Amino acid sequence: MYEVLVVDDGSTDGTEEVMRKFAASAPVKFRYCRQEHKGPAAARNVGIRNARGKIILFIGDDIIATPNLLEEHLKWHAQYPEDNVAVLGYVTWSPEIEVTPFMYWLENGGPQFKFYQIADQIKVNCEYFVTSNVSLKRRFLLKNGAFFDEDFPYASYEDVELAYRLDKLGMKLLYNKNAIGYHSHYMSLDDACRRMEKVGESMKIYARKVPTAREPELWKRILRRVFLNDLTIEPLKKLASYCENKYVLHRFYYELMFYYLYKGVFQDNQK
Repeated sequence: MYEVLVVDDGSTDGTEEVMRKFAASAPVKFRYCRQEHKGPAAARNVGIRNARGKIILFIGDDIIATPNLLEEHLKWHAQYPEDNVAVLGYVTWSPEIEVTPFMYWLENGGPQFKFYQIADQIKVNCEYFVTSNVSLKRRFLLKNGAFFDEDFPYASYEDVELAYRLDKLGMKLLYNKNAIGYHSHYMSLDDACRRMEKVGESMKIYARKVPTAREPELWKRILRRVFLNDLTIEPLKKLASYCENKYVLHRFYYELMFYYLYKGVFQDNQK
């Protein structure tokens, strides 16, 4: 048996009405929780506190569970019953989306999820702990008082920061590539640039909280500040926008994402 918890982070689009109607006739145990808008970290904490099962599976509102997703997570938790074991599933673009060359790059060399880096590994670093598709024992969270840090305003780094603390408490993160979730979210170049600014803001918060967090080497930052600025970035962005539906241009895309990442870091410095 399983239950589904939907946490509404202060939506204004009729989600509450739809969810309450669905709850009345849902074929599974279904609960709807609502909070005033506080961000994804606070929303997930509501989910942890209201969950009744022994295992919690975190997925995002744009993740479609494949038919065997729950089975794969449960199978691995049965195989590894220790409280400190967490299971990371695989996330890739949904088959219903036409994946552009830029979107392909995002998850194959770009900054999104980075599953290509872990390939066939089983035990992985806590930095891969992403709440788009990860499960762990609820008891392990509660007995350690481990909740998401609500200082993070966006869906970025709040999961990695929690994983850092859990890692210190002995968490073992195992990667089950057969526990697949589909990412149903078209991402344009402009969308990615805006997101990277938010990631930069969150990265600055993470660096304050995690002593081992490292920023890129000083010489790399200096070079990028010289060659990437408000005057030079526009031609680069126009070229990348022209190519996003045609070609995979790793270096162009990488430098553009890096620029907007540090734009977010700089904005956070001014607060």
